[in-house]
Amino acid sequence: MLLSSTCPNLLLLLHLCCFGGAFVTQHGALKGKGNIVTSNGERPLSSSTRDFRHVTRMQTLSFLDGLFNRQEADTNEEKSSQQSINSATKFIEFLNEGDAASAIKLFSENCTVDFADFSEPCIGLEALERRLRLMANSKTTADRDMIAIDRVIADDRRNTVGVKFRMKSGARGSAFFAMTDSGDEIEDILWINESSSKPGAKSLNLLRQASKIIEITGAPDRVVSNSMVVPAGTTSNANIAPLKYFEAWNRRDMDDAIRQFASDATYDDTAFPEPFVGQDALRKHLLLCAECFPPSFSFEVEDFVESDGAVCIKWHVENNGEELPFTQGCSFYEISREGLISDGIDFLVPSVVQPGGARLLTDTVRTQITEEPVRLVPLAVWIAYIWIVFFSDGILPGANALQLEQRTWEEVLQLSLNFFLVSPILNLPLSPTIHPMLEGVFNLLLSWAAMFAGFLSDDRKDKPNLFPMLPAVVGMQFLTSAFLLPYLAIRSRETRSNVAMPDLSTVARACESPLLGIVMGAVGSLSIAWGYLGRQQEYGSLFSERYNSFVELLSIDRVGSSFLVDLVIFGLFQFWLVEDDLRRRGIENTNTPLAVTAKYVPFFGLASYLMFRPALPDESKRQQMTASINSDKNQAASV
Repeated sequence: MLLSSTCPNLLLLLHLCCFGGAFVTQHGALKGKGNIVTSNGERPLSSSTRDFRHVTRMQTLSFLDGLFNRQEADTNEEKSSQQSINSATKFIEFLNEGDAASAIKLFSENCTVDFADFSEPCIGLEALERRLRLMANSKTTADRDMIAIDRVIADDRRNTVGVKFRMKSGARGSAFFAMTDSGDEIEDILWINESSSKPGAKSLNLLRQASKIIEITGAPDRVVSNSMVVPAGTTSNANIAPLKYFEAWNRRDMDDAIRQFASDATYDDTAFPEPFVGQDALRKHLLLCAECFPPSFSFEVEDFVESDGAVCIKWHVENNGEELPFTQGCSFYEISREGLISDGIDFLVPSVVQPGGARLLTDTVRTQITEEPVRLVPLAVWIAYIWIVFFSDGILPGANALQLEQRTWEEVLQLSLNFFLVSPILNLPLSPTIHPMLEGVFNLLLSWAAMFAGFLSDDRKDKPNLFPMLPAVVGMQFLTSAFLLPYLAIRSRETRSNVAMPDLSTVARACESPLLGIVMGAVGSLSIAWGYLGRQQEYGSLFSERYNSFVELLSIDRVGSSFLVDLVIFGLFQFWLVEDDLRRRGIENTNTPLAVTAKYVPFFGLASYLMFRPALPDESKRQQMTASINSDKNQAASV
């Protein structure tokens, strides 16, 4: 529009540039001394006339160049804003679709994304991808709380985008996006969902008490300058009404703060159950807040977006210049033609308790059980196991964990010193004397637990688990089934049949080695032999004699009896991960002799499976396998 409206002026300037020199020459010559004519009949140009003609042409060209450059700059700014808006809206679109792989392509390598419902932000692409995939897996598409954008604005000068949205459930929220300098990648997001809790005046009462404590302790009042409380480099925007409102609030000048609002403005402080309508209602609210807030508290603007008659501000609260935890917020304002706030809404991060992690867990468990009801089995067994082993009285012998029996802790320490039978076999002086059958059961159990590390390919970058498998396997070395069962219940579903070694972590690749099955199988076999043959001087050489003393020990020993429960659970759930592991290797037939042995022969079946299972392909072999599968599908389709 700007270019089309200035076209007549541009044509006139071009005409002056090309022909104005002759006009100037003629008029300049008339003012010269005498009527000097050259041999070709033309008057010669004076030096001053030639200089004036050159300057005029240069000035005109310079003006045109500046005009076109401004037009190009305006166009570039519009493109940059649109690009930033596209990135923000695409991210929300991918959230709705549960498409984490596409979403992370919008971000820079060192991005930071703070979903305020969670206790920790996602720092870097890897952490972000994991969070997004877990969020996508926690709900089915039908159950996903879809996000609808109410308003989106972009500030190309600051490379920022503000979004106000509402969700299918009715909850509202706001997101503040900071883009890279090029505007084509997202660098930072603060995402705040409206809290269902509306403490309102109760929260102000708490602040009033805090303010009194600060006064009693003699904390210094905050000295507020008259300068605008905005980020560095934004003085040109000092007349933006919301920024002036922040500055007035920090000075506790509520009259000036109210002047930034239209007479019929609506202000929604989402910590309160109802919005405030009109200046009178808003004035009462601000005066009450000013009375309750300690004088040393101030609202500091971190960044903002100003565009298209709206402003979005990212802020936090400070006490004497130090940022207070859990006080970030994001506010969205609509600006009237008069430059006043006509509508505003504040979104605050949750206080000390962030519900995002707990909600993600409950959503994941509910979704997994809905899609695969069989997952109720390990979940129910886990609940029963925790109760029976740790808290019950009378079901298993010995004292429960709450009694903190000294004998129990001493036994655990002694068994740990004889880990994998290294100390007793080497006859180390630190090796305590324990019943060999108890030692055998303990080390058989640990070697069995260690073999589950052979399934670490179940936890990958593209298939994260809410309860990661590596910590689960490590935890199994200490609390065995207490870690195995919840992992089986809430692990994410396997959807791929073309997993390759590059997809795995370094530890997972190491555990793909057949040596895991060989070594742990040998340790388990040695543990069984030790139970029959070890410590004959102390516990006799006859099996019946050793067995009877072991049964007598178990009749009073909670630790030993719980080991037997773990052996039963391991035997029952050993099969759980085998079929998915075969599927990752491109094997759909799960009834081969190796697979059947792995699923139904306790311990030794799993050891043999880890030794002889097909290896995961490298990247080149995977591409060949994928090409072959696609070729077979195409041939089948053509037939």
